[in-house]
Amino acid sequence: MSRVLHGAARTVLLGLLAVVAALLLATVAVPRALSWVPLTVVSGSMEPAVPTGSQVVVEPLEGPGDAERLAVGDVVTFMPRPDDATLVTHRVVAIAQDGEGRRSFTTRGDANDAADEGEITHVQLRGLVRYHVPWAGHLATALDPGQKRAGTVAVAAALGGYALWQLGAAVRERTVARARAGRP
Repeated sequence: MSRVLHGAARTVLLGLLAVVAALLLATVAVPRALSWVPLTVVSGSMEPAVPTGSQVVVEPLEGPGDAERLAVGDVVTFMPRPDDATLVTHRVVAIAQDGEGRRSFTTRGDANDAADEGEITHVQLRGLVRYHVPWAGHLATALDPGQKRAGTVAVAAALGGYALWQLGAAVRERTVARARAGRP
């Protein structure tokens, strides 16, 4: 019976570590490696595609060249008013071009009935949403930077400890196998 409990506990631990490692990979490692930015969604304007409390990972957009890559259907993060640092993440629903070839974008939250007021220009664009992680934003807003760092260190230590535990188990098994075979 204890062997069954040990196996179940091991499976649960492995599953938990895998979930935490995947969460850290998606919300910390990948964004840092690619210079992308994780942002927390605080309203329901993009539901159900991006639920409140999700963390969106945004690739920064800089200048008209990056704006040229955008297409209808892309989800972008922008600053609607120059005097307000608030960011909004909505879907591009239309693209216009003026006589000089400058593009502007009409956006709308998926849950909203109407498009956002005013068109967005490349100056207001901050990024293109690459993916989102549901519920991760709740955790990101609940923890301060020190707690996040401590959590990352704790998870790394737990993964390192687990690796050492597995290494020790392998050495013990090999020692037992050699003893049974009559070898030193």
